[in-house]
Amino acid sequence: MTGAAMAVAAGLILAAPVVGQDAGPNRDAPKSLLPPGFDTPAPAPAAAPAPLLPGANAPPAETAAAPAAPSLVPDQVGDVPPPYVAAPAAPALPPGAPIGILDAANGGLPADAFSGSNGRFLAGLANRIKGPIASRWAAITVGRALASRVPGPAGLGDGDWVAARAGLLMRMGAIDPARRLIDVLPSERYTPATYQVAGEVSLAAADLAGLCPIAATGRALSDDVMWDLAWGMCAAMDGDDITAAGVIDSVRNKRGAVPAFDLRLAQRVVVLAGGAGRADGINWAEEEGLSPYRYGVASAAGVTVPADRLAALGPAHPGWVVRNAGMPAATRLALLRQAAVLGTLSAEELASGVAALSPADASGGFAADSRAGRLRDAFTGSAADRADVIAAIVRDDGADHYGALLEAATAAAALKPAAALADQSDVIIAALLAAGNAARARAWWPVAQQADADVRARALALLATGAGVPMASGDVGDWRSAAKASPRREAMLVAALSGLGQARGGSWNRDGIKPVSNRWTAALASAAKRRAVGEVALLAATGLQGGWADVPPAHVQAIIAALVACGQMAPARLIAAEAVTRTA
Repeated sequence: MTGAAMAVAAGLILAAPVVGQDAGPNRDAPKSLLPPGFDTPAPAPAAAPAPLLPGANAPPAETAAAPAAPSLVPDQVGDVPPPYVAAPAAPALPPGAPIGILDAANGGLPADAFSGSNGRFLAGLANRIKGPIASRWAAITVGRALASRVPGPAGLGDGDWVAARAGLLMRMGAIDPARRLIDVLPSERYTPATYQVAGEVSLAAADLAGLCPIAATGRALSDDVMWDLAWGMCAAMDGDDITAAGVIDSVRNKRGAVPAFDLRLAQRVVVLAGGAGRADGINWAEEEGLSPYRYGVASAAGVTVPADRLAALGPAHPGWVVRNAGMPAATRLALLRQAAVLGTLSAEELASGVAALSPADASGGFAADSRAGRLRDAFTGSAADRADVIAAIVRDDGADHYGALLEAATAAAALKPAAALADQSDVIIAALLAAGNAARARAWWPVAQQADADVRARALALLATGAGVPMASGDVGDWRSAAKASPRREAMLVAALSGLGQARGGSWNRDGIKPVSNRWTAALASAAKRRAVGEVALLAATGLQGGWADVPPAHVQAIIAALVACGQMAPARLIAAEAVTRTA
């Protein structure tokens, strides 16, 4: 692929409004990732036990076995994470009609995804998850659950359920589906929670126009001065300069109601929308930090947000920024890998984004030693040269190993398996599995078998988890040596294989995976038994908060086993392969 072709492809993807690498030591007692109450042990089975969690012990809606659910992740064509392809919007949504942007045909969950689930319990789970999910593939799985157009759980209205879903998507960095989910909810079903989340989503998306239909009601429901400023800015955008000026003056007269800096940002929007007057300059040195309001309004008003302030928005900000056309190209380029690791960009979008956002040289192409130039070279030349470049991209990544695998994955998918490439086969397999290309990854197994023992052992562990290639307990020793595996990484491999049902017996558990039995595992098992894959996905996200270094192998085992029980083998395998790849 030429630099020009890459740039054209990227323009189609990124022109639209558009986690933690595990470097920690082995931890005998990692900090809990679960909310309060989930750590308490599950009680021993007893006759008619009292419910531990709302809905956790609810009986299945149907006694008959549910049909196998379709895969959330089509592994034969690579990864298809957000931006989700929205299903055609229904012309009118009658009361009770499902709210969502994904149908089963384009990646959504089956209709029984929340069968027997308690809505208030699930909304509580979603609202307590404050940051991105440690696992990329778990994030993609829960993102699809949140975006699916399926009947919601019982006991919760559409407005509150959409608010919980869109809010979590936003905090995961998936800002585009969060905004679209809000957009498809009819306004008559909004609740106070919906208005609050809709405002937050509009600011995170730098979409001031999204505030305008809800600004008046937002002012009535909340005393947050942001709604007053939104009302004034929207009045200006609607051509009502008198109302806009009056609102700005009113806020200014309320001393201490809002920092002068924030008021000037709103006034800049008012002036620009009105087309008359001169907008005040914005000096970031006046204020420390960066709030979602400042980020969203500044971006919409053409004010460059300093890159060194973006971290204040939280760990989800790469997903917001890479789709914000108002941010400098260099800033977006620097965050592409992080956004892909969050699960908010596909590997193909990542590669295309590198081409679209990288500076060109004097000839209009990319310098050979640049990031875009090296990625271009991974698509051109002989197969051996391309494989060497792919290996170099991954090898020279510094601490960003998983992001580098994702950046190289599209080029890896363009290579055909060949015996001459055996020495790089483990890296190519790792890149393909990071991007969800399980079928193509498995096609490299005959090639990897011809490589030296270390490459073969590393490839086998990846394919055993990600593509179902058989692995015996005796192979773990070879892999341990080839991968220089820490006890934690070995435990993660065994946990992943155990969750998939491939590792049973004491010979696998040499260092011991400490089993977990608490309210979280009880809820996970209950949801899996009901084949409520939407609830399983949310519980999985609950158990994977924080950085990858904090994820216990036992959590990975429980999550993978629950997904398998729901018929979701493809995402289960991709989470398993990710666990082995990302654990130091």
